[in-house]
Amino acid sequence: MARNGILNHMLSPNSIQEFLNRVHEVDPEPSVGGQDASFLAIAEQWRALGIRPGDVILFCMPNGKAMLEHFFGALLAGGVPALVGPNTPSVRLRELARATDAYAIITVRPLPADVFASPAATIGGARAYRIPSEASPAALPGEVVLLTSGTSGFASGCLHDFSSLLLNAERHAQSIGQRDSDTVLVNLPLYFSFALVAQALASFVRGNRLVIGGPPFHLPTYIKSLTQFGVTISSLTPILARPLIQANSHLPRELRVLSIGGDTLPTHQVEDLLRLRPGGELYLTYGLTQAGPRVSTLAAHAEPSSRYSSVGLPLQGTKVHLEEVAGAPSMKQLFITSATVMKRRIGLVDGGPTNTRPVDGTVATGDVFEQDDAGYLFFQGRLSDYIVRYGEKVCLAAIRRVALRFPNVVRAQTLVSKHEYGEDFDLVLHTANGAEGEYADLLRSWLRRSEMPRAIRVVHNAEAQTSDYK
Repeated sequence: MARNGILNHMLSPNSIQEFLNRVHEVDPEPSVGGQDASFLAIAEQWRALGIRPGDVILFCMPNGKAMLEHFFGALLAGGVPALVGPNTPSVRLRELARATDAYAIITVRPLPADVFASPAATIGGARAYRIPSEASPAALPGEVVLLTSGTSGFASGCLHDFSSLLLNAERHAQSIGQRDSDTVLVNLPLYFSFALVAQALASFVRGNRLVIGGPPFHLPTYIKSLTQFGVTISSLTPILARPLIQANSHLPRELRVLSIGGDTLPTHQVEDLLRLRPGGELYLTYGLTQAGPRVSTLAAHAEPSSRYSSVGLPLQGTKVHLEEVAGAPSMKQLFITSATVMKRRIGLVDGGPTNTRPVDGTVATGDVFEQDDAGYLFFQGRLSDYIVRYGEKVCLAAIRRVALRFPNVVRAQTLVSKHEYGEDFDLVLHTANGAEGEYADLLRSWLRRSEMPRAIRVVHNAEAQTSDYK
């Protein structure tokens, strides 16, 4: 079936309703305000508010079935959904809305009056804040924005056709053997492209049952949920897999598939997970939002230990090639060609050009890889200006840009260090005056806790720190 045909079929009210009927929650909450939160009602409410085809809507909501109702309701109304972390600071929401020419922000929490005007409407029980703008719609109906705050700044994203996300979801589901009889648990944030596409939308296209849990991740609750709902497929990031390993937790036998994504997993921890689940299937995956997002999969349970450090083979329909990095011939950057790559950038991109488009369906990953003769990919490191800190990507260029907004700051630098679980950083501020505590308070109003520097150093002279910065 042609892509447009797939989209029309998958976005039919019947197909959406059938999917949502298969969605359950670990800890369901009553709808906000007791209002009808069905996707059909949400679509009508957006139309009544005056949404135009292609208008971007930022959804700042917690994990749950309501988020998916809102996601599909916006799509059905011709809007372009972009999922945002529910704890995103209000000033960050305002910057993101302006950078993406968003039509509105919808949230279950009240936003401060000194940053936003009063809500324009209540939609699906949540507050809709209109963004004053004379700009035309920033996208087209049938498109979705996947935000990339970890790799290119606070206010940027990748614009995808919804149909290409479904194709990527289908390819990923095929690579891990996902069936219509499976029950998939989502305990990662749905605003992560890994969770939205590889878990929620993969369940949409495969026709299986979906259970939505956390965050936050709590190991006893996680294991209880696996048992209570008869979960057969679960996905974790390496940072969430570690407490599982440390506790030597044996998971229910019904859990057939465990997949790991979001960062690399050390080989000894691959061995530990295989030991904890004898006879179970373990898949290591690699991806990036620009690619739609999943790129490759390794069936670790079916491979020799020499390949435990690999992220596997490219998904069906995905082509990869390596190119030498200018000035560093020993390093090779991975390039991806696929029908699922982004259409273009949207918003304010830190450390790179805005509104870039793939050439011939190919994107540069910014990641250094090696590939063996059998085609298996081995991740070596990153070129771009971000680090992985306790399993979460942090864009250092964006943090420096925020710091330069503050009074008396003339220069901002980030000092990177490595440790067992990834990288960390300190922030060095060159100022005319000011104290660490003052700038820490300002940073907290902009940054999530996971983005705060380990330490802040204020330098009151022109001395430059020139080594080990990223």
